[in-house]
Amino acid sequence: PAGPRPPDRGDRMTLIDAIRTFFRKAPGPVHVQDLYAALPDEHEHSIRARIYERLGREFKRIGRGLYVAAAGEAVCVVAQGDAWEEVKKLDSCSIDAVVTDPPYPWIDHHIGKGTTRPRMRWDFERREIDVELGMEIWRVLKEGAHCFVFVPAETATTKPHIDALLDRLSKCGLRFCKRWVWDKVHPGMGYSGRARYEGLLLLSKGEKRQPCDYTVTDVISVPLIPASRRKHPTEKPVALLEHLIRFSTKVGETVLDLFAGACGVGQAALNLGRNAILFEKNEAMLGGIIGP
Repeated sequence: PAGPRPPDRGDRMTLIDAIRTFFRKAPGPVHVQDLYAALPDEHEHSIRARIYERLGREFKRIGRGLYVAAAGEAVCVVAQGDAWEEVKKLDSCSIDAVVTDPPYPWIDHHIGKGTTRPRMRWDFERREIDVELGMEIWRVLKEGAHCFVFVPAETATTKPHIDALLDRLSKCGLRFCKRWVWDKVHPGMGYSGRARYEGLLLLSKGEKRQPCDYTVTDVISVPLIPASRRKHPTEKPVALLEHLIRFSTKVGETVLDLFAGACGVGQAALNLGRNAILFEKNEAMLGGIIGP
């Protein structure tokens, strides 16, 4: 892969001063589009990038479209938008770990046939991580940083897709380290044995860093959230995500989730004193999680 792109620092202080002035004059929370309109000569990409890098120091709450939550010194920002576009606004080598559950379409035929017995409608857009997004993940990760990607249990149907995903990510420069297992405790249905686990792919950018918590094992038993309590059909328990974040990061470091859903990665990061940046396309989902 090409080397990291140098950060744009030519007029950073001027732009930061303009953003500060805008928020000082605003009577309350505002839509991020208002900020873009107030600075028409600046690229939206540059404006959001400056906000990301100042999180926890200046920008505590931003209105609709960009949400911020804080717990002590840790800050989580959730941007409403497409992961393929939003990730381009992050600086190279700025992320300490990625933890994400992609909206893969690999089991759509099971949903159509009813063999997954979903209790919630899977009406979110499904799309695979492609080379374009894989290259962006590689770019924003720091050297040695971990990347956890959730995948379904391996079956005759899903294994070719999982192998193809690993091949694409490898071509982007990410190294495959190990397959982990999430033991969901409560078994579901399955004609090849009742389904009780999901997989996790552990990858790294270059030679992986040492674990930040050696007590975390590669089989994590955390009960599945009951369907009646889920805010999103594929929502993962915060306790499970905390294990992954503890393994991959230290206090004060930053975790990225490209497909936030119910924003569990952000909650887990705040619980552990880590910062988080989350992307989610469905703004209605974000409004119910973070606040208006």
